[in-house]
Amino acid sequence: MSAVLEKSVAVLDAAIARKSDWPTLNPLPEQDANQADPFPFDAMGHNMGAAARAIAHGVQAPDAIAAGSVLAAAALAVQPHANVVAPYGARVPLSLFILTSASSGDRKSAVDAIACSAVDELRKEQARKFQEELKAWEEASREKGKTPPRPIMPCLTTSNATVEGLTKQLMCQSHIGVFSSEGGEALGGHSMRDERKAAGLAFYLKAWDGATIDALRSGFGNIVLLNRRMSMHLLVQPILLRQLLSDPLASGQGMLARCLIAQPTTLAGTRMFKNVNAYNDPAVVAFNARITDLLRITPDCWPDGDGFALKPRDLHLTDDAMRAWTAFYNAVEVEQAPGRELEGARAFASKTAEHALRIAGVLAMYDSADAGRIDATAMDGGIRVANYYLTEHVRLTRSSQADKQHGQLRALLEWMQEQGSLVQQATILQKSPRSIGHRKKDQLMPLLDELAERGYIRKSGTAWEVRPCSD
Repeated sequence: MSAVLEKSVAVLDAAIARKSDWPTLNPLPEQDANQADPFPFDAMGHNMGAAARAIAHGVQAPDAIAAGSVLAAAALAVQPHANVVAPYGARVPLSLFILTSASSGDRKSAVDAIACSAVDELRKEQARKFQEELKAWEEASREKGKTPPRPIMPCLTTSNATVEGLTKQLMCQSHIGVFSSEGGEALGGHSMRDERKAAGLAFYLKAWDGATIDALRSGFGNIVLLNRRMSMHLLVQPILLRQLLSDPLASGQGMLARCLIAQPTTLAGTRMFKNVNAYNDPAVVAFNARITDLLRITPDCWPDGDGFALKPRDLHLTDDAMRAWTAFYNAVEVEQAPGRELEGARAFASKTAEHALRIAGVLAMYDSADAGRIDATAMDGGIRVANYYLTEHVRLTRSSQADKQHGQLRALLEWMQEQGSLVQQATILQKSPRSIGHRKKDQLMPLLDELAERGYIRKSGTAWEVRPCSD
């Protein structure tokens, strides 16, 4: 064998030995941002959960669309009647802001028509009654004498209203819902345009908190609205949700933290025809009958003032519910620490325990309009549903520390693989991709160390050797 050949064989043998010397690879987890967890229907209680499941099954729509619509209708029906007395003393409204994203063709409107049919029927009834009252008023106005006050059109829900319009409506009623199966009407409306967005968001924050709504309006002067309630239920296209999630004002002011956001996995391509009418499902019929009964209960209001200031009664937690809620609160709090799972989702995470109280209160009131306590069953349901939305929030905003870390690791690794089998550390510090967010040594070194621990790279003098892609 020639000297040249011997040298080549030696180099090849060394390379093979070197290649086989790599440790067992610990792969980076695959990212699947389109895969949502299943919605916990059973957490919503026997009838409400069964109704949501039946609607999703009958319409062949994603689970969280049906669940969100059912939960929103229940929140609208019970929000004027009670508050939850939180363990820290605050009185928490039962209003919910539910924002569900799905593409065209995912049957958002079909689901909403069934889940909110009781709400729609009452709105139609209110409209017919108003027309009768208006006709009587017009006839009375033509007679001599004192003209009676013009009747006011009630508005149980609205799909497209300005802040001014909502304020004006709440001057003559106690509560309202901003409901739309085409949520772009609300998110893209006049009050949410760039120059008015801050004021629009501030109004929604007050409404969610149940805080006093005050405004100075032309023609009305100084308006002070006490103890009103407002729930929101919007079904939006994914592009609108992405815009909202990336809006620094919506995030900074706390709007996103107050919304229960979900984007379930589409069922398109799997929905073979089924001869099923979800309207007639016994659980759905029972649900809509229950919502009708709850909507017809006249809420208690303070006798003085404008007569529309609500006087909700208190819902207290039982001892078992208190223990369950405390454990959930503490578990979520721990995960918000630096380096933990919820570090990047603190805004929503810090509200999750309150979301659980609100949802539990809705479940308790749905089961019994005279409820005075939230028991362990309702609290467990509230916790499980709130936890679902927490998981969705983290998934959709990609704000968990682990997701960010894995994304940075993947971006750095792919760049190093493009540079060749050996990359100088100085080159990494100077030219690594901006997509990982930084080039400082004290921030890059932990990423390089983790890639090395996983077996993707290893130190070689002043450089890093990259594991062959075929290995």
